[in-house]
Amino acid sequence: MENHPFKIDIDYIQPGVVHFEDNIDSSFYLIEGRDKALLIDTGCGGGNIHRLASAFTDKPIELAVTHDHGDHDAHAMEFSKVYMHRADIDGMREKQERFRIPENERLDPAHFTPVEDGSVIPLGDSVVRVLHIPGHTAGSVVFVDEGRKVVFTGDAIGSGVGVWMQLPGCSSVDEYRLALKHLLTELYPYRNYLYLGGHFRQGGTPGTASYNPVTYRMVEDMTTLCDQMLAGSAEDALYDSDKSFGPERAHIATYGTASMVYLPSQVH
Repeated sequence: MENHPFKIDIDYIQPGVVHFEDNIDSSFYLIEGRDKALLIDTGCGGGNIHRLASAFTDKPIELAVTHDHGDHDAHAMEFSKVYMHRADIDGMREKQERFRIPENERLDPAHFTPVEDGSVIPLGDSVVRVLHIPGHTAGSVVFVDEGRKVVFTGDAIGSGVGVWMQLPGCSSVDEYRLALKHLLTELYPYRNYLYLGGHFRQGGTPGTASYNPVTYRMVEDMTTLCDQMLAGSAEDALYDSDKSFGPERAHIATYGTASMVYLPSQVH
């Protein structure tokens, strides 16, 4: 199948929740409240994502970004109101310079509205809660939609095939473990909600051996995995050499439904 830059797959997850997936399998979601709609992430495919989302709601649309990676916020400047955790806003300019993002593709940090752990985004009939989970990036968050009983996890714990922690700017395993323990407590009231990751189809197809959707259990397993890694007892192997993004070779560690790609220097 041709990997066309304007190809978008669309699924109706449930009433009030639409899933979009672009040509590189980046997922973004539209949720519709009484007074306004909220798009979670934008993907990085072609076209105008604000115009696309507007075809599925007559409400004004705001954008909430799970973290500052291009496959999640490339279209952020199309929206007049954009929420992102303060830590990723603060690091945005330095990251764009480090990765030599062309000037015409750069995001303006001043365009973003900062949120913190515990912030709420009102939709009129419900609120979306922000839970901070630094690790994959310093400002990674999950969004909890209490009205529709859905948790949007971005890339904070992976999307079925594991979290990438080998990228520049990722936390140490110990820092990530502490963030996960806090997240477990905050997510406990929402443990039975539907969890939707930043790359939905990585969870696999129901009924197949590879089916591994994001769940509360995955957060539990990821916490245990961090404990094992810090104790030196985790199941571990070398990872694909072209995914190391530097001279140090990446490894992958697994436990239960969780897996993590990381650098040995991060384990301390």
